[in-house]
Amino acid sequence: MIRTIFALFILISSLGFSQKAFVYFKFNKHDLSQKGKETIDSVLKISNIEKIYLQGHCDSIGSHNYNDLLSTKRVNEVRAYILSKNFPESLIEIKCLGKRVALNKNMNEQERALNRRVEIEMVLKPTVVAKPKDTVKTVSKTPVAKNEIEVMINGIILNEKKEPLIAEVTLSDKNGNELKTVQSGKDGKYNFKAVLNKKEDYNLTFYNDSSFVSAKQINASNPRMPYKNLRTILPILKGGTNYVLENLNFEGDTSQLIAASLPSLEALYKVMKKNKQLVIRIEGHVNFPHHWGNPKGIKAKSHRYVPPGMNYEQFNQWLSDDRAKAVYTYLVKKGVDPNRMSTIGYGASKMLFPNTQSETEMALNRRVEISVISVK
Repeated sequence: MIRTIFALFILISSLGFSQKAFVYFKFNKHDLSQKGKETIDSVLKISNIEKIYLQGHCDSIGSHNYNDLLSTKRVNEVRAYILSKNFPESLIEIKCLGKRVALNKNMNEQERALNRRVEIEMVLKPTVVAKPKDTVKTVSKTPVAKNEIEVMINGIILNEKKEPLIAEVTLSDKNGNELKTVQSGKDGKYNFKAVLNKKEDYNLTFYNDSSFVSAKQINASNPRMPYKNLRTILPILKGGTNYVLENLNFEGDTSQLIAASLPSLEALYKVMKKNKQLVIRIEGHVNFPHHWGNPKGIKAKSHRYVPPGMNYEQFNQWLSDDRAKAVYTYLVKKGVDPNRMSTIGYGASKMLFPNTQSETEMALNRRVEISVISVK
């Protein structure tokens, strides 16, 4: 018996947020399993659903006519279950694709099981956010509020050989909004004025066409996040090399990217766009220090979503997979060719600090790395 497999990920979309879930079916069957119902129940708890899109799929066994009918039955089962939860019919749109859109090559039973699915995508109503105050000005003036301070942000950008680089430096606020972009000179140096809110963190993102990206956090009132005399090394893109995507963070125990991560993702997109032959593998990692116990023997719990019945080893694998996929999905939506990218999750098997007890080291364990497969 093929066990029901399911995954859930959250991604940022042009309509606000989109949440996507997968419900899987046994061979030649269309009835919902208990696991499938639990998956649907978990995503229907989300508020502000604007639209629900259902897509039915089958494996490669059988004719197109037969699989078209089977995928229709599967979609209708999911649709009927959602309607039983008092969701209006006008909210749901369906599409039955038979065996036309496979996730893989259907080479074995495991691959075929992943294709026997109904994809559920729920578009959520955008959250209306008040326009943020203009906390950054580029002209020299007296700060307009007691929590603001005018600062000079400066530093130098070098390559691995300690040679100066001409690169873009982008200042962004905590919501990922670009506030100012400047370019370093031939000596690698840059400086500009900004008025910062002393209670907020800001991101500096560094981009050069032939280098991997870098990012730093700054805060005018926190000496651990300085904004003067910054020294940034941008490593040259090389095949067979892994790079940590800095300042990339997720909501706790989810694959939902926080807004402050957008500048780093945008810089990575620029690198992919500029280097047309660049092929990468996106690698997800999570934190589970050894002193927390054996993850196989501990049932996974969280105030966020946890797939039912998982222990922490399974949850760590699931979460690292989905975090890598969140980066992949962002780049695909920006127009990067999916064939240039692959994803893999390592769970907590490759922690940088397996015996950590500090939050800083735990944060470094929760990372996404970009492995460059080839550049040219």
